[in-house]
Amino acid sequence: MEKKAFLEWLSSYTQADQCLEAFYSQNDFFRVNTLKISPKKFREISKITVKPLSYDAAFQIDENKRFEIGKTWEYFLGLIYPQSLPSILTSLVLNPNKSDIVLDVAASPGSKFSHIAMLMENKGILVGNELKEEKISALYATINRMNILNCIVTIRDGSRLDWRSRFSKVLLDAPCTALGSGAAAWERWQPDNSSKISALQKRMLFSAYDALKPGGTIVYSTCTYAKEENEEVVKNLLDSVPSASLENVDFGFDFAHEHGLSEYGNEFRKCCRVYPQHLRSEGFFMAKIRKAE
Repeated sequence: MEKKAFLEWLSSYTQADQCLEAFYSQNDFFRVNTLKISPKKFREISKITVKPLSYDAAFQIDENKRFEIGKTWEYFLGLIYPQSLPSILTSLVLNPNKSDIVLDVAASPGSKFSHIAMLMENKGILVGNELKEEKISALYATINRMNILNCIVTIRDGSRLDWRSRFSKVLLDAPCTALGSGAAAWERWQPDNSSKISALQKRMLFSAYDALKPGGTIVYSTCTYAKEENEEVVKNLLDSVPSASLENVDFGFDFAHEHGLSEYGNEFRKCCRVYPQHLRSEGFFMAKIRKAE
């Protein structure tokens, strides 16, 4: 898509010029792996210059732009995981605990998966699923580097999991058009792309919801802006399943964001849209859905 046409489309959601400018001048973030080290101890031993954030396990990198965190000893030892700030917040919204049985439907390469394990303190049961075998090696690498012990890895089609009422919490970070994170995504994107992938996302959300126990919660997230891949997918579930309802997306502290689109109903204000200008990080959508007892 031409830049002018994309900006016109994006302006129906947010301040397009600010959004695109911020997209190309993002800050870099990482999360400390508390399965191996505390944030306090990390600050004492690491020479990486950082800025602290409201979430004490996450930091903004305050180095020059050529700094490669993936080549540091802190990375190789599994003390940190480079991750965008909205991606870090997604696992906090899921809020898993030590007694949960959790499913990450599309887990590779393991950014949110490893954070969930950390929040669970390596207790409970964490299932990381992927569709393609070639993606599993990246997930295993994360599991080994980050010292994740409470996990099982499965290879299943996320749109046909065939699991009924097994998990207390589910994360579906769905495949999407990646307009919020892919550097050239908008250049090759057309609105029809979102409509096509939306059909898959709807099937995946139904499948993930079926896997949820009564009383459980599911977080649905994407790194894109199109309503067809976000609010529309969630509304399709809510309209079809009376036991499903939206809960407020809560990070546990304040971060700049916008509400979901109220054109789908006032309850969608409980959802969260993060654009690059909010956090100088990638664009994201999050919805938290509860299955009735």
